[in-house]
Amino acid sequence: MHKSIFAAMPRPNVLGMLRWGQPAFGVLIMATMWFLGWTYLQQDQQRTEAEAYRRSEASTQAYESYILRALQQIDQLAGFVAANAQLTGSDESLTTLLQQALQHQPSLGSLYVTNAKGDVVAAALSKGKVTAAGSAADRLYFQVHKEQRVQGLYVGQPAIGRVSRTWVVHLSRARFHADGSFAGVVVATVNPEFLVDFYNEAQFGRRGLVSVTGLDQVLRARRSGDALQFGDQGAQTTLAQQIEKSPRGGFLAQSHIDGVTRFISYRVLPQYQLVVYTGLAADEVFSDYQLRRQRLIEFLSVASFFICLVTAGLTLLVIRLEQSRRRASLAEDRFQAAAQAQLDPFMMLAAIRHADGTLSDFRCDLANPRAQQWMGKEPGSPVGESLEHLVPAALVPHLRQLYEEALGTRVAIEDEFTWHSRQGEDRRVVQQIVPVGDGLAITLRDVTQARAREQLLQAQRTALERSERQLLAITNNVPALIACVDRDLVITFVNETYQHWYGPQAAPPLGKALSEHWSLALCEQRLPYVERALDGERVEFLVTSETTHGLRTLQNIYIPDWSNDSVVQGVYLLSFDITDFKRTEAELSRLLYQDALTGLDNRLRLNEVLPDAMARARRSGRQIGLLFLDVDKFKTINDTHGHAVGDDVLKKIARRLKQAVRETDRVVRLAGDEFVILLEELGNPQEADGVAAKIVKQFKSPLALDKMSLLVTVSVGVACSDGAMADDGRELLKLADTQLYAAKAAGRNVYASKQA
Repeated sequence: MHKSIFAAMPRPNVLGMLRWGQPAFGVLIMATMWFLGWTYLQQDQQRTEAEAYRRSEASTQAYESYILRALQQIDQLAGFVAANAQLTGSDESLTTLLQQALQHQPSLGSLYVTNAKGDVVAAALSKGKVTAAGSAADRLYFQVHKEQRVQGLYVGQPAIGRVSRTWVVHLSRARFHADGSFAGVVVATVNPEFLVDFYNEAQFGRRGLVSVTGLDQVLRARRSGDALQFGDQGAQTTLAQQIEKSPRGGFLAQSHIDGVTRFISYRVLPQYQLVVYTGLAADEVFSDYQLRRQRLIEFLSVASFFICLVTAGLTLLVIRLEQSRRRASLAEDRFQAAAQAQLDPFMMLAAIRHADGTLSDFRCDLANPRAQQWMGKEPGSPVGESLEHLVPAALVPHLRQLYEEALGTRVAIEDEFTWHSRQGEDRRVVQQIVPVGDGLAITLRDVTQARAREQLLQAQRTALERSERQLLAITNNVPALIACVDRDLVITFVNETYQHWYGPQAAPPLGKALSEHWSLALCEQRLPYVERALDGERVEFLVTSETTHGLRTLQNIYIPDWSNDSVVQGVYLLSFDITDFKRTEAELSRLLYQDALTGLDNRLRLNEVLPDAMARARRSGRQIGLLFLDVDKFKTINDTHGHAVGDDVLKKIARRLKQAVRETDRVVRLAGDEFVILLEELGNPQEADGVAAKIVKQFKSPLALDKMSLLVTVSVGVACSDGAMADDGRELLKLADTQLYAAKAAGRNVYASKQA
């Protein structure tokens, strides 16, 4: 049935052609559109460049006329002065002539005449008066005319005027005697700005250019916008190269002065040895072109976007139609392949109905190999059989009722039952009943082993819960606070020891972050250790913490919680209260290093601290001193008064020795009546001698005992060192012992000292 429906669907090849033809057509349209746009832009750019060269050429031609007219007028004036200078009878008359000439040329700054030696014989200023004086013999323009290197008017290089003290350009012409010999020069001065007054922003833009330069490559004047330059030498390299090719022309170049790229047009004025040129800034020339280019590109981009959208939409529609056709064509094949390859038994049952439409029975239309194996049928044999021939007879009533219900309600049903196979096996089966058209799709699944596994898992779960209860009982009764945190440092477990330590009213902080539960001081103290544990390190350290039982000493052990894939997923926090242990340890340490009778440090303590004291003295360069003492005739005291009195004497001596030294000095009872005093940070050996003298003096007064007063004296041996002796200090102690014997030999109740 399904196969015939799918086969009836059309399979037009036109879908495949449209699938690839539409994108190609869209790409072709966009390529054509962009090509035409690019061609238009190229032509527009060429037109813009041609128009720029035309404008620049027209501007240069007009500028050339402007310069020629100005120079010709000045040349005529200079020629007039040169011709009439010979006719004037005096310098005053010549000066008057110059002043009259200046009135006809207000653009000139000054006008003066020199003789053949270069001396100024007459001069006039456009503003103010001047007395003819000075010499122009050293000026370039004078030398040019004297050597007859030019004919007619010479436009000199910009220079500082000797009268005006400003930058001027000298415009000069030679004058001659009647016999043709050189008679001097007539010189007119102009401001360099006069040569570029032709510039106006409306014609050249804000960054256009108007310039006059000499064929000697010295810039006479240059203006661009408000910027004025003159006097530069050898800077027009590109212009010089173009002049060598042709006396007039145009080119595109970047200025070395302001970095602006311009369309340049130039003309050579050979009669004045000058070059005039103008320029239009390329960015200003192309501004309108760039705007048109941007708008065209935006238009083409938007048009391309819409073409892409339309093409993509049409292509997607064709692809979906093609996919729908393919899905419809392959649906039956996939269904058949899936049914045949399914590992579970699968059947398709069709409803058998009476003439009046009531349900009569179910017929097998499809059974995969696994279903045929279950029913013990030959391949293909179940197809066409009714329900009672497919399943065991005991299951027929139950299954018929379920199948009728599913077909009537059109709701999928899942059911579990026991299948007694023909081979005598009992299988626990789950079946899924799905209505399909006027039939059912039946999937059977053998869950016998799954149910057995579930029972096993249930037993294991029960055992695990029992183990967890046992573990919880153990953790709640060990003498340690146990907590767990996850990688986010959130507390996930706390044993009952928490309430033993902090009181029954203290609620376990489950679900809180350590930063919320701990104080700021605790976080600063302990979080670094937690971070180390999160990095996989087992951390152990001691801290003091306040509990309901007071300040306690805790030994903390932080252990990483490793997952099965070797990733730290949290930290176990273990805290042991070792306060009592520390107290016992401190008491044992005190008994180990303290003399039981006097309470002073004993020989074991001295053996530990003396090497460190020697090392400190060696590093600091300060002196260290040892005072070796014993009680004079102590045996006589014991023999005369008894050992109880002797012990009392030793206690009193220990008290006096502690009073005689600094708090930082150490008093040690070696054995019997022998004492050692360790002095550090001494400035010189005499300080140790002073302490020894003080001790001997203290024992001049009797000791007050319970029932008597007893005069007891001591002998002292003093040894000092700067730490250069053996590291353990034994040599220094031996030297102090030797000095003690020297004191005794000197009659006792004295001290003897020596520097090591």
